[in-house]
Amino acid sequence: MTLQEAGRTAGSSPRATARWAAALNLLSAVPDGFSVSVLRKVVVRGDAAATAANVLGSEGVFRLGFVADLVALVLFVASAVLLYDIFRAASRRAALLFLVFIVMGSAFQALEAIQDLAALTLLKGGAAMSAVPPAQANALAFLFLRLHSYDYQLGLFFMGCSSLVMASLILKSTFVPTIIGPLMMIDGLGFLTFSLTGFLSPSLVTRIFPYVPLVTAAIGEGAFFLWLLIRSVDAERWREQAATGG
Repeated sequence: MTLQEAGRTAGSSPRATARWAAALNLLSAVPDGFSVSVLRKVVVRGDAAATAANVLGSEGVFRLGFVADLVALVLFVASAVLLYDIFRAASRRAALLFLVFIVMGSAFQALEAIQDLAALTLLKGGAAMSAVPPAQANALAFLFLRLHSYDYQLGLFFMGCSSLVMASLILKSTFVPTIIGPLMMIDGLGFLTFSLTGFLSPSLVTRIFPYVPLVTAAIGEGAFFLWLLIRSVDAERWREQAATGG
């Protein structure tokens, strides 16, 4: 890649691209946080009947919750595409791997909407569900909502992998502070710990939450995206590294 071609990559301004990536990522936290809060409010641990009553009693908010989740994922993937455009200057292969992990994690999390709709369909009944007794419908709906949580944890596994790859990209880059690399490692390890603990020892998850993964994410992603939003990247060093092909 020549210096002139590098100047055209990531648009006319790599600084603007980096800021857009940060803004989209931070913005995605709003609908994502709303979606998580809705699920935590309607699901009553170990009580299918109470959960069913909560879902039916706030159906509109419940539907809005999983729609908000989809909106958050769109913003998140858009941010990742822009980050790929910026960090391929450091390593094209690693940046592509980062993007693949993001897409995989987002795809698994998007499946949560199907499980939420399945739970709602069971609870609302109708002609198609008339043969299912209410108690059984409640139990099946509760199971689908539990599967929602497992999909979320599976998605976080790939998000954790993407954060570790991004950490390596930051360490290899010359256009963002190196110190952010280890912070992103903390972020990635937090997601991996939370995800794998949920699969291996579910009872332990409640003990490490919210320190893992919320605090670890705030440490890593908070520092990374706030830096990109406020200070952005060093454009001259970015163009120099892009010109050498990373």
